[in-house]
Amino acid sequence: MTTTTVIRGTGSVIPDLLVPNSSFLANEFYDKEGNRLDRSSEEIIAKLEEITGIRERRYVPFDQDSIGLMTEASRLAVEDAGISVDDLSGIIVAHNAGNMVPGTGAFHTVPNLAAALKHELHDTNHNCFAYDLLFGCPGWLQGIIQAHQAMAAGDAEHVLVVGLEIASRMLDPHDVDSMILADGCGACVVSRSEINDGGLISHATYSHGQDDNRIIYLGPSNKRGVEGDCYFHMNGREVYKYATRWVPLVIKDALDKARTSITDVGIFLFHQANAKMLCSITKNLAELCGVAQEQFDGKVPTTIEFLGNTSVATIPTMLDLIRKGRLGAYRIERGMKAVMASVGAGMHCNAIVYEF
Repeated sequence: MTTTTVIRGTGSVIPDLLVPNSSFLANEFYDKEGNRLDRSSEEIIAKLEEITGIRERRYVPFDQDSIGLMTEASRLAVEDAGISVDDLSGIIVAHNAGNMVPGTGAFHTVPNLAAALKHELHDTNHNCFAYDLLFGCPGWLQGIIQAHQAMAAGDAEHVLVVGLEIASRMLDPHDVDSMILADGCGACVVSRSEINDGGLISHATYSHGQDDNRIIYLGPSNKRGVEGDCYFHMNGREVYKYATRWVPLVIKDALDKARTSITDVGIFLFHQANAKMLCSITKNLAELCGVAQEQFDGKVPTTIEFLGNTSVATIPTMLDLIRKGRLGAYRIERGMKAVMASVGAGMHCNAIVYEF
């Protein structure tokens, strides 16, 4: 019998610390050559809000590590799925920098986060694999794809896939881009089903790692003399060019594999990096598929304006908010087809076509 991979439960946690744009008014901003920007902080912040759409974001309180956030989101997902943690065949945690340990300025990758999560969930099933996935912002989607592949091979029944981001500990207060990223966690339990009724229909993944390899990176502060060399930076113009070119192509690839027309898709869950970028992606995708851009009206929910760019946590958090009726008028109905797509450091991008 044909098997499929279905989303059985979701959970998410929005961090406690609310950070409005006004929190950055006292910051001194420098360019990548170490020159102080000649515009006022007010002007810089207003321009960033205009381009990205971000008004506020959330951070994990600085006296907490990464474990609590992902544990709570995971518990919610497992509870929503109606299974026991010991029923899990696998745990995949997609993230970018391990466990952020308070007061140390360091992140720890030993033990890996999936093992730490398995411990916190009191999962005693030794047959349940637990590994981390480093794939930039598209990591959670890639985790879903890998869980689907494990199920298709008969190696798993239920897999917990977590997207965790604690970016607040890597931000350079002297880089304008420090205002974009935020913290969050979304989790999802996917299960193997022998009923050929919906579920994951197709997927596509692109990895380049050529000239684009260093357009998102960790490095020293833009302000010379500031201690540390693991601050987040990006070349925004090149990231924009990569995303607006390749995300439409990877989505079209997934749609073609699914033999699905873009007009049959009821909702698009896109990585929330930049409001202007989202508009360009839909415009280019419409042209690629030969439809009007109005085809996306009312089908592209956004969270960036109040959550910022939560990287690998973006799509699972948005999915959970919609499933629980907590993102405006957006709803997911049975039989609705969805496209989920993301892009990030590597550079990588991916997409899945899913029927609820």
